[in-house]
Amino acid sequence: MVNNWIDSIQYGLYPPRCLLCGAAGDGGRDLCAGCHRALAHNRHACPVCALPLPAEAPAGSLCGQCQHRLPHFDRCHAALGYDRLTARLIGQLKFHRRLSHARLLAQLLLDRLRRQAPERPGLILPVPLHPSRLRERGYNQALEIARPIARQFALPLRPGLCRRVRITPAQAGLDQRERRRNLREAFQVDGEVDGLHIALLDDVVTTGSTVNELSRTLKRAGARRVDVWAVARTPQPE
Repeated sequence: MVNNWIDSIQYGLYPPRCLLCGAAGDGGRDLCAGCHRALAHNRHACPVCALPLPAEAPAGSLCGQCQHRLPHFDRCHAALGYDRLTARLIGQLKFHRRLSHARLLAQLLLDRLRRQAPERPGLILPVPLHPSRLRERGYNQALEIARPIARQFALPLRPGLCRRVRITPAQAGLDQRERRRNLREAFQVDGEVDGLHIALLDDVVTTGSTVNELSRTLKRAGARRVDVWAVARTPQPE
């Protein structure tokens, strides 16, 4: 109730403007109707890892990767495909300190979660950054996106439940096997997770190596179920 009241005052003083084109926002969001339609909504995707599927693939088909080997997480929900517009919204948050973008990205993910109506987890865990990377950036973009979602769903937000204990070289340019090796033992659980259903929240899932390793770590520590909630999923593993 208090948050709605504050939002009403903010919208009255600062009417929403589209973060992509600068037009008036639609429906109280910083996104116009035209740009919302232009986003790559990830509606036709693998039901396990959310990889966008070819148009000719039957609805509900598993991607080739999941047919070969299922991930350690149970299911991934991703609102958008990772195209030019999505990259611009996320990049402004991630690399240019535009923290205001986190609210819009959270709203887009909330839309997807409400439509898919996944089983509600016991808590949300933003994918952690290594402390050195967190100091360099000054904030964790996954945590900023997670805050409004945790409020809307009245779920505990537990950023300290797991730490990234090993800094990993950049994943770009690595194949999937190299990415898995790069991330091995990169995370450490610092709290009790036995029997819990956990939602990992991230901005972008590329090959899924990061969330897969984090899910493996959580399940080894006793987590019952791990889902991934992501703003975007890249079209093809790199």
